[in-house]
Amino acid sequence: MVSRSAVMDESSIRREVTIRRYKDVDVERLAELDKRCEMGAAGSESLAFDLLGDPLCRVRHLPAFHMLVAEVGGEIVGVIRGSVKDVVCSQSALIVKEKAQIRIPLYARVGYLLGLRVCPLHRRMGIALKLAQSMEEWCRSQNAEYVYMATEKDNEASLKLFTGKLDYVHFRTPAIFVQPVHVHDRHISSRIQLTKITPDQATALYRASMGTAEFFPKDIDAVLRNKLCEGTWIATWKADDLGESLKNFACEGGRGGKVVEKEWARGASWAMLSVWRSNDLFQCEYKNASWLKKTGAALSRWLDFCLPGCGVPSVPNFFDPFGVQFMFGLHSEGHRGGELLHSLCWHAHNLARKNNCKAIMSEVAPSDPAFHSIPHWKKLSSTDDMWCIKSLRSSQFIDNFDDFDWCQAPPKPVLFVDPREV
Repeated sequence: MVSRSAVMDESSIRREVTIRRYKDVDVERLAELDKRCEMGAAGSESLAFDLLGDPLCRVRHLPAFHMLVAEVGGEIVGVIRGSVKDVVCSQSALIVKEKAQIRIPLYARVGYLLGLRVCPLHRRMGIALKLAQSMEEWCRSQNAEYVYMATEKDNEASLKLFTGKLDYVHFRTPAIFVQPVHVHDRHISSRIQLTKITPDQATALYRASMGTAEFFPKDIDAVLRNKLCEGTWIATWKADDLGESLKNFACEGGRGGKVVEKEWARGASWAMLSVWRSNDLFQCEYKNASWLKKTGAALSRWLDFCLPGCGVPSVPNFFDPFGVQFMFGLHSEGHRGGELLHSLCWHAHNLARKNNCKAIMSEVAPSDPAFHSIPHWKKLSSTDDMWCIKSLRSSQFIDNFDDFDWCQAPPKPVLFVDPREV
């Protein structure tokens, strides 16, 4: 039974909650909030994140970003982050150019809410609701037409808040793939040519091959030129001699390259992906694991080191802080493009090992052709990351989109996941 004093305390706390913009002087107090949130699950196994002293690291590289804190009596008890950018929505326009019908992407301005946390002692008091509503208002001030968030399907509290109280709807369900980085490099066939291309070349190829994918960012060039982008690689079969043609096409900005267009028309195989150094932003740590799991993982690494040819599935040391790299823009063409993409993923694995990372991640739609080409461990991965969306559109946007409502639109086959929001 809840006492009258407890109810009064909660009521007074609700009145005293202040939502304000994050300041640089809040860094230490936010670190304390993170510790209190972790203490709420003391004794249970969990994945913890260290933002390396920069609370804004997960949104800082986006065109517009914001961070809010909830304060009670001078104590920070909650936090939320948000960003706004222009992306391709699921609608496109059909135009006639040079007597040919061409489908061009239509962009929508979207806000993204992430990193919502409230101290365990202050939960179920409406603080999370106030933080989310305040961030939505900021998104509106940035002329966002939609706002979305992502959560796990078993996060009942988050789903109850966003779909129950804030009128979000379930939108997309991409898969998160995680592949551990092993003791040894993975072998890549000598028949495959891997070529690193420049950001300008990558921009042209992405616009030509994935420019109509859902959530494709309008500022893809800024993503690829960012200092955290390790690079973009294409994979081709040496026998096809397609690598130089792809580079020439990219050098023409996607407008020339007649050779490549002919190759695409007849289904020549190639693949591409980019790598994002998430390890420069944050570190992960699997806490409160049993001694049995730690011993088993150490033994698997020892066997893999001693018997490299036996293919022992070694488990990295996830029980100390470790880095992760993210693969994005995964795309392939041709009937053997999947094999090439698979090899590119192993190339990303080898890069992560060189950079002392313990895992590589990617996120794709289940209908994406890349879905079946990405190596991963099922136990570490999830096939049902839940994206929920809400319309913020006012009458000024209805003229642009007529009666189109992205919230109700069926998904496109390919979903582009921006590494800046990972």
